Order: sequence, then C-alpha cells, then structure tokens
Amino acid sequence: MLYMYVQERSIVISTEPESQPIRISSSQWQYQNGSIDFEQITKSENFVISVVNPRPVYRVGRQLSIKIVAMDTRGRPKSYGGDFLRAKLYTRSPVQASTAGRVTDYGNGTYLASFFLSFPGRLSVAVKLVHLSEAVQLLERFRDVFHVRRIMVCRFHEKNKNVTEWMPCSNTFNKSITLRDVCDFSRPSVNATFYCQRPRVSQCDSIGGCHRDHEATMAQYDNMATEEEKRLFPRDRTFAEELPRDVSVQVRGKRKVRKVHGKILPPCGPRLPETASEGYWFNGTWTSLRCHARRFPTIPSAVQCLQNKTLFFRGDSTTRQWWRYLMIFLKLQQQGHGAEPLSAIDEKHNIKLQFSFHHFPRNQIPPMDPFGDHYDMHYIAEEIDGIVGGPNVVIVIGPWAHFMAEPIETFRSRLYGIRHAIERLHNDYPETKIIWRTPNTVHHDKFWHVVENSDFYGYQLLLVVKEILGDLNIAIIDVWEMSESMWHDDDMHPPQEVIKNHIDLLLSYICSS
Repeated sequence: MLYMYVQERSIVISTEPESQPIRISSSQWQYQNGSIDFEQITKSENFVISVVNPRPVYRVGRQLSIKIVAMDTRGRPKSYGGDFLRAKLYTRSPVQASTAGRVTDYGNGTYLASFFLSFPGRLSVAVKLVHLSEAVQLLERFRDVFHVRRIMVCRFHEKNKNVTEWMPCSNTFNKSITLRDVCDFSRPSVNATFYCQRPRVSQCDSIGGCHRDHEATMAQYDNMATEEEKRLFPRDRTFAEELPRDVSVQVRGKRKVRKVHGKILPPCGPRLPETASEGYWFNGTWTSLRCHARRFPTIPSAVQCLQNKTLFFRGDSTTRQWWRYLMIFLKLQQQGHGAEPLSAIDEKHNIKLQFSFHHFPRNQIPPMDPFGDHYDMHYIAEEIDGIVGGPNVVIVIGPWAHFMAEPIETFRSRLYGIRHAIERLHNDYPETKIIWRTPNTVHHDKFWHVVENSDFYGYQLLLVVKEILGDLNIAIIDVWEMSESMWHDDDMHPPQEVIKNHIDLLLSYICSS
C-alpha cells in the first residue's frame, strides 16, 4: 500500500476525493482541561465508506475508488487527518482472493482507497484502523523525543583489576554527556555510530558482551506516556481488525496475469516502473503486477536457477527466514549456530547460501560480543566491501525490524553507508545482483509492542529505503502489500506459505531471463 501520509496537520478546502488537497494551517487536536477528550478521537466503527462514482458492474483491469470519512466517538466528521489506515478488497468465493488498497490522506478526515481490480467476483471492502490519528501524533513524539527507546548495556572488563562494569550504550550520541565521558566505537567509513558511557575504572577497549536491558527498557516505555495516552492504543485487538462494510462491487472479466493495462509485465529486476498495485493473492498464491514473476515449485526448478551461484543474505531475522526457507527447501545442512554467520552448501550444484545478522541495533537479550575475537560483528556496508562480486553473486539485504525503535536519522545514516558500499561494489563488479527486502506488517496488541514495533514506524522505513536506494541498480522486493492483504494475522515473521511466495519472487529477480 502506498500510504500518502500527510505529516503536517492540515485542512483541505474541497472534500471531493478527486480534487487536489489545498492545505491551510490547522492546530492539532487539543487536550480538554489537561485531559484527553475521548469523544473527539477517531472511532473506526463510525467510519462512513462509499464507492466513488459507483457502477453496476466493473471490469478486471479497471480502478475502484473508495471514499472513507473518519468520524469521532460521537459520530461527528473529523476535521483533520493522520489516521493510519489499511484497506483490502477481497472475496471468499469461488476462491479466496485479496488485494491491498493504496490510501491517500487528504488531511481533513477524508481518505481515498484506490484498488486495481485484478480478479473477478463479488468483492467486499474491509478497512483497518491500525492507529487513530491522535495515536500517530504520540508515535511521532515518541520517535522524535525519546531517541533511545531500546536501552542497551555493554560489559567492560579489566582482567588485571578483576573489575566488571556494565555501561549504557546506544547508536545515538547522548548530548547530555561530554565527549570525554564517552567511548566512541563509531565507524565513519560506513556511516555507523555506536557510543557507550565511559566506565569509571575500565578502559574503552575492554568492552565485551552487549545486550538489551529488558527491565530498564520496559520501565522507560511505561513512563513515556500517561495512562490516558496509553488508552489511545487499546489492548483489545478488535481496534486493529479489518472491519467489513456493506460495500461490495461486482467485477467481471478474466485475470490478466502477464498484462496490466494491456502492457506485458517487464522481467523482474532493478528500477521497475511504478504500478497501481504490487499484486494480489488468489487461491493462496501471490501474483505480482510489478514484474513477470515465475513459480519455483520443485527442487530441480530452484536448482536450475541457483546453480553455480553464491547468495549472501545480510539483515535481520526476517531475512534469515528467506535463507532458512531456501536451505530447507533444497534439503541442505546448516553450518554454524547462534550469532555466528550461518551457511549451507550444495556441493553437487555449486550453490552457496550464507547469512549474517547485521550489527547493532539489536534486540538480543543474551550478551553478544560485537568486538571480540570469536565473532567480530560487521555492519552491512563493511560486509559488502568484503565481497568479491560477479554475475553469479547475489546479495540479499533486509535490515528493518530492529531499526523501528531507533531515530529515523540512524536508519537513514546506515542506508547511506550501504548505498555507498553498493556503488563501490558495482564500480568493480557491475553484474553483481543486489536485492533489498522491505518491511512487512507486524503484530502489536500491547503498548510496548506499539512503541517498539509499530507498523507506522515500519512503513516510514519502507519510504526511506525507496527514497535513498530507489535510483540504484538494485531490485527492491516490496512485500508490504503482500503482508497487509494476506489471509493470516499480522506477524513480523510471516507463515511458511507466505515466505514461499516471497522466495518465488526472490528467485524471479535472480533468474529473470
């Protein structure tokens, strides 16, 4: 879903969805007598949803526009936007099929969900209020004010003095601490920052294991908002469930898998043109509308694609899912364990799969040794600099989940470091394939889930990736719409049948010819 989110609060003069928003200055929602007026907040059950310019019958390949008017608890139209919405068009008969809508925020409480009609049937509309606009404003405040939302500590150990000290560390510099009181482990060559408060006795180079301080992190989350403000993030999961409406349309025609608007889909690869939709689910299978994706249902079909290739997977546990799925699908044995780099090799067909987790930020609770002799963690840009590329080398990159609890500047900085590393690699080995995995939707029904892993934060990272890397000669596999329109509950680690469709896309990009 391409969510055109209006950062500034504004009012639109015209309420017609077809018009361009004309913004004038508007104040944000206000507390009443120091308390939140819960009668003024968005109420999903009160949404007014209608079809724009309805027709008796629609045809496959056409566009459908749905107008959504946000209402408050008392049923009054909202005067400002900012609600984080998702929209889905689906049918359960004769098969399960679904696709995501792209939501435009007009800034005045009116939204437009646009759908590309990809399959026939009696299709119903479902709308999900992931976060009401008042909650989004709090999420922005959390991100911008609390630069260190996930508290990490590192161990400093002086063997000669038999002293161990645990000190707070972060990717973000604490401006309240003077430079002389900081151990700086940053690596400017790859735009990576990492700081620790200087221990009282130990030297900076005595740093050892680092881990997330879960108790301190949870205590901070608890103090970031008042009890009233926390009520804007209901624990009852129904607040984020899709709400079916009495809105449906009849669509006729045949699915056009290889054509959109009469044009043949291009091969999967870098710099693909924008489309009205990433694709759709039909009977458990994802059909891409961005490129001509293939199916790889058997081991021989995957082996034919991957023979003589080396795949480097670099990222978080969602990227590791891709690596692990391929390893199990090809019936290979895992080499390595824990925080070490993992690998799997098919010697007969000369296929090599390698996975390494990215450097901090990490959510790990057991201590990790990021600078030790046993396993020196590397930033992704450093990993790319160490790879010898070529036409049979594929690098799959996917860091995002652990960055949702970081300032957006930290993620942007890290992306620029990766961008420069990709440019250096492509200067020497232009045929090296680089593939980026985007975020997907996640499950959050507790306040700390939202503060750390909100879909709002995840979607901002997706936009930043396309902004910073979109013009490079790399392929960006956007799985966001696959995730938000799937037939499963939101999950940071999607189920295997969804990952299978991810892998079909991945192999389609690797073997597009």
